[in-house]
Amino acid sequence: MTMTFRLRQFRHHTTLVAIALFSLILTSHCSVAFAQDTVGQVTDITGSAKLERGGIEVEAAALMPIKVRDKLRTTAKSKVTVTFRDGSKLVLSESSSYTIDEYSIGATTRIRASIALWAGHLRAIVFVAAGGRPDFEVHTPNAIAAVRGTEFETAFIADRPCPEDRSCMRYTTVGVFHGVVAVANVANPAQAVQVTEGYETTVACEAPATSPAPLGMEEMGAPGYH
Repeated sequence: MTMTFRLRQFRHHTTLVAIALFSLILTSHCSVAFAQDTVGQVTDITGSAKLERGGIEVEAAALMPIKVRDKLRTTAKSKVTVTFRDGSKLVLSESSSYTIDEYSIGATTRIRASIALWAGHLRAIVFVAAGGRPDFEVHTPNAIAAVRGTEFETAFIADRPCPEDRSCMRYTTVGVFHGVVAVANVANPAQAVQVTEGYETTVACEAPATSPAPLGMEEMGAPGYH
């Protein structure tokens, strides 16, 4: 009888250990999944910014987690900064909006990022690990900016004549502060212009990107875009 009681105790103890191990594994898996799902967080807000997720829009707040497919927009006289887990930052100026289409992060570094700028002005400060190669793109309705550097600004303007072509009422301007950014029209992505540090380019409607000009020569440097 003593042997039977001890056997039951052993089986009960083994069952409890198995349940504890399963719970630990499940908790660990959920934590990893959450970490992978959250790609960054809001780190600074001036004025008012909105975050839309799954069709529901809420007021953005500092430390709010950011996920892929989130859309952020700012109102007048507002600005919001998102810092990603790889150290990169996106600064959205007033009356602007963008969506995080893709942001893949490996164990320690970003693998790929794709941001859709729908309106207004966006500054990207892209972290590049030592020996790494950036794979970071900003898309507007008519242009693609593929990063080969670390800091640049993109503006998408609609319902206003383009300085390069007054007949065009929607255009993209890309200015580079550090590194190189390849800019092309979405209609012909292979026809890209390499914009180096201190220069900018404009993509008007369906036209190719213009030859780079010094920063401030085009509308990127105009008041109200920063």
